[in-house]
Amino acid sequence: MVEMTFVRKTEGLAFSEILIWLSICIAVGSIGAKFVPVYWDHRTAISIVEDLAQSPETSQLESDALQTMIERRFKLNNLHDFIKENRFELESGSDRSVVRLQYEVRGDLAVNIDYVIAFDDSIRLDD
Repeated sequence: MVEMTFVRKTEGLAFSEILIWLSICIAVGSIGAKFVPVYWDHRTAISIVEDLAQSPETSQLESDALQTMIERRFKLNNLHDFIKENRFELESGSDRSVVRLQYEVRGDLAVNIDYVIAFDDSIRLDD
């Protein structure tokens, strides 16, 4: 009589594989938690200025009133750092106004690793 032995194939992940995947997910999540808010704030600031550029009342405002309006909209959207750290500049000429968002954000990523994210965008207000 022939005995048949069946070898069962193990399925699933080993404990070490789970730990490796968990550490990768934690590292990606930690990096995302540092970078996503910076890009989110920048995108919000650009959106505010672009909405202001499409407003018909913008062309009628003087430079000081325009600066005040931009600062007010930044405050309403909780972008206090843009005002406090002078992250935007209003360049007004006789024929056009440009808002320039030029700044860097620096921070600590890990123990002795730092990051620098630089932004440089210009938006014309009288298009």
